[in-house]
Amino acid sequence: MKFRLPTRIDWRTPDLPIAQDDTTRFLPWLMAFMVFLAALSIAGMFVLADAARTLDRGIENTITIQVPAGENQRADEERIAGAIAMLKQMPGVAGADVLPRERVVQLLEPWLGSAARSTEIPLPWVIDVQVERANAPKAEMISALLTPYITGVQVDDHGVWLRSLLRAVHSVEWIAIIIVILIAVATAATVVFTTRAGMALHRDTIEVMHFVGAHDAYIARQFAIRASMLGFKGSLIGVALAGPALLLLTMLMGNLGFGLLPQIHLSVGVWLAIATLIPVAAAVAMVTARATVMKSLARMV
Repeated sequence: MKFRLPTRIDWRTPDLPIAQDDTTRFLPWLMAFMVFLAALSIAGMFVLADAARTLDRGIENTITIQVPAGENQRADEERIAGAIAMLKQMPGVAGADVLPRERVVQLLEPWLGSAARSTEIPLPWVIDVQVERANAPKAEMISALLTPYITGVQVDDHGVWLRSLLRAVHSVEWIAIIIVILIAVATAATVVFTTRAGMALHRDTIEVMHFVGAHDAYIARQFAIRASMLGFKGSLIGVALAGPALLLLTMLMGNLGFGLLPQIHLSVGVWLAIATLIPVAAAVAMVTARATVMKSLARMV
């Protein structure tokens, strides 16, 4: 007598009575929590990568020169014009322009607030220098050139600190990747534990099915179907919770009005990556459950 395998797989109700036991009661919620954390980590990776690209494009090839304001604006303008002419003659300098006063006010507002627009505060003049990074002059060279001509000049090479900032950003990105990997490992371990508990509970039924001729692959498929459905349900809950949380975080960061913090922008790619967690989590649960059952059945023979 041979056990006849069904010709059609029912993904909702496995043939084994594993849907009626309590071993998988908390698996969807554990999966939801892990997928929630994974979604936040993935969103963080995308935001950091976008912020790094924005900084890289914006200020990597820029040197900023601050010139203290004097008592005579006309004299200041003449000094600035002379400094720009000197800068444009330096090798590696692609261009130099003085920032409009309104732009300087906007840059200082995150620090000074409304006081940045006060006429009582002498705002410095800011010269924006575009350089060819491969042949860019050192900040010390520019300072040595302008100091005899302009007292109190300050030179800031953005490329120097930007490289350190980008290294820190990339380190955080790797940490987020490691977190996602650890979440995947923890998810697989949870599925393994749940599947083994279910097999122990239905050990007698499995032995009877073995006796009547059921193949290991068929029995493993029953647990895999159940695990995939629970993984799909849990990951769907996790993504549903992560969406509002990310939108709320975006609104809070946008309402801070603090210009130094990176603007959080959740692109279509971010949402697609988060949505991909649903089938991925279901697939991980299915493959893990099947492998666990096959390994356990091999030991039972």
